Amino acid sequence: MIHLFDYIFLLRPTLWVPVWTFFLLGAYRGKVLSGGQASALHFADAFVLYTLLMGGVYILNQIVDIESDRVNKKLYLLPEGYIKISHAWIEFSALFGIAWISAISFSVEFRVILLLSMLLGILYSAPPFNFKGRPILDLLSNSVGYGILAFSLGWATANPFSKTTLLYALPYFFAVGGVFINTTIPDIKGDKQANEITTGIFLGEQRAYWLSTIFILISLVLSIYLRDWICGTASLVAIPLFVWAAVKHNLKACFISIRVGAPILVLLVGIKFWWFIPLLALVFLSMRIYYKRRFNIIYPKIV
Repeated sequence: MIHLFDYIFLLRPTLWVPVWTFFLLGAYRGKVLSGGQASALHFADAFVLYTLLMGGVYILNQIVDIESDRVNKKLYLLPEGYIKISHAWIEFSALFGIAWISAISFSVEFRVILLLSMLLGILYSAPPFNFKGRPILDLLSNSVGYGILAFSLGWATANPFSKTTLLYALPYFFAVGGVFINTTIPDIKGDKQANEITTGIFLGEQRAYWLSTIFILISLVLSIYLRDWICGTASLVAIPLFVWAAVKHNLKACFISIRVGAPILVLLVGIKFWWFIPLLALVFLSMRIYYKRRFNIIYPKIV
């Protein structure tokens, strides 16, 4: 039975958290600004199909990332042969197919944004594009993918997409970018061995730390201007952590800036969507149990 769970956790549930977070933020902002609201069934369908689509994207990322994941000693399922590559391709194709069949009932603009999310996910991982291994493009892919596209999909469930959508997505674009830059730093060694040049490698650790701090600061300024108290609060809490990481210039401070700063936004979303925190708790506990029994490791870790 545990082998069935291998295929579930190949979807990388930890990365569902940012997908869900920015989708919900978009839905919330769209509702607040327009007074509109999707039906519970329509909203749930959008939530699930987007999760399936991004799960497929994360499988593709692991398929093409096997060597660097082996060097970095993470994501054991494909690098260690627990799941065959051919099986991963089948699961990837099935998820994309199910997501698109489910999307037929949604608006054209929703499907366009969904298509852009899928294409960006493919460009991010698949050769010869390989945005994840190209400086700046890796940064823009994450900032646009989560901060704009995920946000816009949530928005589209409650309010028609417009230029206003992009304006209110900007604080999240920079918030995601700031966090992402710091995530490239711990993987510099493995990425170099895999011949990938990420933003962290391109900038060097010190400049990467300070650029991430600038991104978080811009996010705060934009949040204040747009009166977005959720993103503003998260950015305000995160800034000292990012400055500390830049000053200390070590991996411990880097991990703290990522693992403490980012969850603040998640907790604030939980205030607006009461069921979100219990859902995340369920994901967290299921992963703890799975990774302990399957690999005898404690994952994910809070700090």
